[in-house]
Amino acid sequence: MKFNIKNIIILVLLIVAIFFGYRWFIGGDSASKERVKQLEKEFTELENKKKLTDLEINKWKCKFDTLQKEGDRLKQENIKLEAETKKAEAEANKSKSNLDKLRHEMEETRHKIEQLEKNPIKRTGDDLLQSLKNKTK
Repeated sequence: MKFNIKNIIILVLLIVAIFFGYRWFIGGDSASKERVKQLEKEFTELENKKKLTDLEINKWKCKFDTLQKEGDRLKQENIKLEAETKKAEAEANKSKSNLDKLRHEMEETRHKIEQLEKNPIKRTGDDLLQSLKNKTK
């Protein structure tokens, strides 16, 4: 290797650059070190906040799941009650129909009784004897 002026200047500049780079890396100014410490502290605080937030999220997820299950259970119960209600309404309508039919029959019977009270059956002879026999049995 030849040592000419050009190579020596390059070698000196390289050594100076390494020296100042090492000094900057090791020494550094105190303001940047304080800023790094401050940022590390903020980072730690943010990590703690994140952990707390994650715990809060998990708590809300559990509440949501619980309420979701309760909602599903209530929906099933509602469906069951609606089916029972429809069945009860159908039975009530059937009972109402039967009641109306009985009222109509009762009204007809009452009307027949009124007719018989106003115009009783007049029996004579063998009809009267047969009627008396049937009533005394």
